[in-house]
Amino acid sequence: MLQLVKEQTTDYNFFVGAIKQRVNELMGDGYSVRIYKVVKNNSLELDSLVVLKEGKNFAPNIYLLPYYESYLEGTSIEELAKRLCCIYQHCSVPSMDQNFSYELEEMKPFIFYRIISYERNKKLLNMVPHVKYLDLALTYHCLVRNDDEGIGSIRITNEHIKLWDITVNELDALAYHNTKALFPATIRSMDEVLQGMLYDEFRGIEEDIPSDLIDHLNSNSYVTNQIKMYVLSNQKGINGASCLIYTDIIGAFANQINSDLYILPSSIHEIILIPKDKFCKKETLTRMVEEVNKTQVAYDEVLSNQVYLYSRKENKIVM
Repeated sequence: MLQLVKEQTTDYNFFVGAIKQRVNELMGDGYSVRIYKVVKNNSLELDSLVVLKEGKNFAPNIYLLPYYESYLEGTSIEELAKRLCCIYQHCSVPSMDQNFSYELEEMKPFIFYRIISYERNKKLLNMVPHVKYLDLALTYHCLVRNDDEGIGSIRITNEHIKLWDITVNELDALAYHNTKALFPATIRSMDEVLQGMLYDEFRGIEEDIPSDLIDHLNSNSYVTNQIKMYVLSNQKGINGASCLIYTDIIGAFANQINSDLYILPSSIHEIILIPKDKFCKKETLTRMVEEVNKTQVAYDEVLSNQVYLYSRKENKIVM
């Protein structure tokens, strides 16, 4: 077993070195190619390839693990290096701001926050400004790209706030205002979400959805059963669990349906709202969240195993 691990490690190290060298050769003069180890959510560490053009101070991270898996399946270093060069050319222009600056005044309108697990991210939280919220943590980021193909952002670190001479409270105030504006919240019934996923899947293969499939979905509707479920996220559906901090939006929805709410951390991308009633037991919901996190949610997208409660009387979220 030890020998196998050594062989795999050696093979991966060879791959990383070979990819870096060949991408550097293909990009030519005026570019530098670097490999960084990036700490992702839930302490997952990934190698990232960065191609930086001379005179520029920002470039997208391209994570190498999927390309290593392709390499193991037989794709050549040459082919993978060409793909990475194409990805860089596509991602770097025109949507990236070529005049992007690290000056605080220019970044202020684009500072937003994300919400992550506190316990699972101790190493990361030592490096970044953050605020604890329930069993979670708010971290801060700057948006540098936002288009139909996705978003690009820079994580704000302790070095940034020292450079800018800004407090965490000031950063938090900016992020609270900006996040709502940059990533507006949406609340949809679980039926809407499932049907939307179904339509997207069939649109991709250019086929009509069979009527019996729609009937089956409707007949097994969450809305017509005892437990009603609603999904709270942002319009992008990316890191939408950050909407958990918006007690005004959650409170307005609770008043609309005339019920306190159980809040299930589905993932870092969305949370599920369930009206509190006699049919819903917190212990049952907690077991469900734990099971889903173990079997259905990617490791770096798990938010928490905790079920929260929004109380209309107190207008707050508690564990």
